[in-house]
Amino acid sequence: MPKTITKEYEVYDLEDLKKDDDLCDRIYQKFWIDSPDNINGWADENLYSFKTFASTLIMDFDCSLSNAEYPDRGCYVKLIPDYRLDNKDYKEMLKDYKGNGYCFCDDLKTFTLKLLDKKEYKVLCEWATNDFVLEIQNKMFQLWFTDNKYYFSKQSFLEMVECNEYEFLENGRLA
Repeated sequence: MPKTITKEYEVYDLEDLKKDDDLCDRIYQKFWIDSPDNINGWADENLYSFKTFASTLIMDFDCSLSNAEYPDRGCYVKLIPDYRLDNKDYKEMLKDYKGNGYCFCDDLKTFTLKLLDKKEYKVLCEWATNDFVLEIQNKMFQLWFTDNKYYFSKQSFLEMVECNEYEFLENGRLA
């Protein structure tokens, strides 16, 4: 005849994590940092923002970005502009630009409009266009990894625990 065995587990919630730094650090590390399935939930939207922005500026977009806090050697963002476009063309394209509604779209629009107001980008010859595009690529790169760095922070972890009402076992697994 089969037997039923009942085992008790101690379960920890947000309040327990706030009271015990060592417990919080252990669970944060095991559940949030060490989990290979934990990726920034906004990664797809962020990438879509980049593609939408590049498309609006009639630039080809290519990238290889990791889902880590910091870039590795294989990470890059590449934009290829239409060299026939000038400062006024880009400003006109961005005039009513709303993007796809994610924060990166507004960040990129504001950054690019400020670039276009700089003296060195008033006239976009080939070398100035290359520098202009490089600055946008670098901004995209910076936005991506700043967002990932925040996502993997302990603050972000605790916010997720709170909004999802997570409870954990001592081994870092969800209860």
